[in-house]
Amino acid sequence: MKKMIALIMLSIMIISCKEEEMSNPEAENNVSVLKSRESNMLRFRSVDELKEFISVRHESEADLLDEARRMSEEGKYNPLLLIYNLERKEAERLGIKERNIPTVSSNDDMLLLLLNENGEIGIEDKIFRIDGDFVYSYSEGGSSNIPEFLTAYNTGEIRVEKGDTYKFNKELTVYRHNNDPERESEEKAVRGATSYKYFSNNYRMKARQYNGYWLFYSSIGAKTKVEERKKFLWWSWWKTAKTDNRLEYQVTYKITSTFGFPPITLSKSGHRYCYCDSANKVYDWSVGFPAAPNVYKPLEGYSKHWAHWYSTNPNTVSTTMYY
Repeated sequence: MKKMIALIMLSIMIISCKEEEMSNPEAENNVSVLKSRESNMLRFRSVDELKEFISVRHESEADLLDEARRMSEEGKYNPLLLIYNLERKEAERLGIKERNIPTVSSNDDMLLLLLNENGEIGIEDKIFRIDGDFVYSYSEGGSSNIPEFLTAYNTGEIRVEKGDTYKFNKELTVYRHNNDPERESEEKAVRGATSYKYFSNNYRMKARQYNGYWLFYSSIGAKTKVEERKKFLWWSWWKTAKTDNRLEYQVTYKITSTFGFPPITLSKSGHRYCYCDSANKVYDWSVGFPAAPNVYKPLEGYSKHWAHWYSTNPNTVSTTMYY
């Protein structure tokens, strides 16, 4: 009888331990996943944890889209990087509705990996959400104030200029970022942000230079990737396709610190060759909260991009973009 009681007690202890492990949101690399009322998101207990998460992935040159898929398949959260690359059936399976997908005008795969399907990330006791022109900062539950802010802003009741921070109420702070949405004109293809080179009507290389400031995160970099045209009935869209991508760069850029230190100028050069979703290179990046991250501005240099899709003619395309 005593042995049976001991066995029952041991079983209860094992079950309790497992339940505690399941309820503990600790993920790999000391990252936790916060379950909010709407969806899961990455939650970092400190800025140092966020820095470590980013550093590990840059150093390993991880394929971030592959990691985004893994995060979603394991039920941790649905990264925005994955959402932007889903086909219609995949989105429906995950319960993602197109009208609810936030707009984040960035080509930095790391930023899109950090954000969940609502454009959210948790840092210390704050949640940051990017959507459209704004970066919102609030405590848990404070997102309910966003529709009220947008109504007041859209009716002209309040004004927020680019680069300004506006405290809407004690629960919600709003920053209107100064990052331009992606422009695809031929003029910008020579000196600027984005250039497309086509293998055929159904495959194209996208060459991109980017730099952005998002209140809690900033970066400067470039990337090469290939996109495949997908069709369903009368709908058509472009989806990232894995292939041989290449990037070379030589760039000089200015760093302005938000701590009031004088600006400094750095130069970097290098390359990234891979069979991957994206040959992405972040030249520099920073995070901060409550102290803001650095501001990066390209001064001069170039990035060379080329990619291969072997079933087309031509099977290689390339372009050089200047800063």
